[in-house]
Amino acid sequence: MKLISSRQNPLLKERCKLQQKKFREKSGLFLIEGIRLVEEAVKAGCLEEVFVEEALFSSPRGQELFKHIENSSVLCFQVNKEMFKALSETESSQGIIGVVKQQKFSWTDLKIQNGLILILDSLQDPGNLGTIWRTAWAAGVDVLFCLPGTVDPYNGKTIRASMGSVFHLPVVVDVAWPSLYQWCQKEGFQLVAGDLQAKQSHFAINYADKVALLIGNEGRGFLTIPPENVEVKVKIPLSSGAESLNVAVACGILTYEILRQRSLFKTCNC
Repeated sequence: MKLISSRQNPLLKERCKLQQKKFREKSGLFLIEGIRLVEEAVKAGCLEEVFVEEALFSSPRGQELFKHIENSSVLCFQVNKEMFKALSETESSQGIIGVVKQQKFSWTDLKIQNGLILILDSLQDPGNLGTIWRTAWAAGVDVLFCLPGTVDPYNGKTIRASMGSVFHLPVVVDVAWPSLYQWCQKEGFQLVAGDLQAKQSHFAINYADKVALLIGNEGRGFLTIPPENVEVKVKIPLSSGAESLNVAVACGILTYEILRQRSLFKTCNC
């Protein structure tokens, strides 16, 4: 483990810049924070560096993780609390921050096994994106697509909210809608959009075949996807007086209705 003794250390300054999107894009790197996320990165084999401070060694789990990292090819740097705070984006820390390389996916890399993908159009809140990512991983979604205008999936808040999904569920960013639409058509996906103004409930649709679930902006709906490209619009029934649901909650409800139906089809051999 190497000791960094100055706040002006060039590497430390470069890694602090990863809190900004433009530097994440330029370097192809992003930060993760906390024992669990670093453990997931180790399992995935994509951890490049770690920065640690004494808080890490206050727990047996932290000590065990450090031993594992020390015996690997991951670069390890020790910093003091002041330097660690400059890297950290959280109020309370577990004393470890990792540097991870972003995974880039092309069309040929995508493996569609469960016939379910999510397409996010101009989603703005990093917490919502992270929660959707986490839910999608749990639900067996094959790929998460983020259209231009959607918040950076490698934002620190998104990564924390995703709870390690970044290492398990592929995300394709800034993909042009015309290209994605053509690909969906070629692959036989039914395009289903959640829409408060839809006439039919999400319970009324048959989701047995491949589904591309479209999720729009929190307050303005679909900003990139033309209405004529949407094959099916559905709404989630709400109690009288309730205007809407949080977008991540709505996405979870729609995703699990698709799974529920498919489970029933398997049970009855339909």
